[in-house]
Amino acid sequence: MKYPDILKLLSEELNISEEVVDTAYKSFYAFIRETIINLPLKKNLTEEEFNALKTNFNLPSLGKLHCTYERYLGIKEQSKYIKNLKERYENKED
Repeated sequence: MKYPDILKLLSEELNISEEVVDTAYKSFYAFIRETIINLPLKKNLTEEEFNALKTNFNLPSLGKLHCTYERYLGIKEQSKYIKNLKERYENKED
């Protein structure tokens, strides 16, 4: 079933407009996106500080989005490595 079909079905089932169903659905993901964007992940966080953040989201019927401290550290290392590669590449062209 495609998204427009789901909107129509829910709209009829709940007796509300498709626009309201669409807005409600998208607001759920917008909240998760904004929450993740506002996390202070560019700082060097300790494990205790990281665990105090809200980094888990349960999505009904889909499962849980989560990030572990080890994954956070791995992504930070990967980011440093990529940044270093970019700098070396850009300096090589000069």
